Amino acid sequence: MRFSELDTPAVVVDLDILERNLKEMAEYCSRHGLSLRPHTKTHKIPDIARMQVRSGARGITVAKMGEAELMVREGFDDILIAYPLVGPLKLQRLIELTRKSRVAVSTDSLEVAEEIARAVRNAGTTVRLLAEMDAGLRRCGVQTTEELVALAQGMTKLPG
Repeated sequence: MRFSELDTPAVVVDLDILERNLKEMAEYCSRHGLSLRPHTKTHKIPDIARMQVRSGARGITVAKMGEAELMVREGFDDILIAYPLVGPLKLQRLIELTRKSRVAVSTDSLEVAEEIARAVRNAGTTVRLLAEMDAGLRRCGVQTTEELVALAQGMTKLPG
C-alpha cells in the first residue's frame, strides 16, 4: 500500500526507529538511575504502551480517565492519570479503576486531592496522589517550591 492510498487519520510507525528509541530511552534511564513512566497521550495505542513497558518502563501515564480505562482493560496495572479528576462521575470511575489497577493521580490542588481522598476512602480503596509542579509551560502545576511543599504536606495528611 502506498501512503497516498491510506485513509486518514492513520498511524504509520517505523518499527525499527520505535524500537531503537525505546531501547535508547531505557538505557539512558538505567544509566542515570531514573524510573521511566512514558506518557501515552501521543499514540494512545496499547501495543506501543506494551512495548514501552517491556523496554523497562515501570508503568504508563495517561491524560484522561477514558485513556486509563482503556489501558486497564488492555491489562496495564500501574497507571498515572496526569490531569486532575473533578466531579462525582469521574471519581466513581476512578474508584472502579483502583479496584483493578494501581492508580496514581497528579494534581496541583489540595481541594481536588481532598475530594479524591474522600471518595476512595468512602469506597474502601486507595489511590496514590502526586503533587504537580509546573514544568515551565504554565499549563498546570504549582509555581513555586513553597507551594509544592505545602501541597505535598497537605496531601500526606489525607486518608485513602
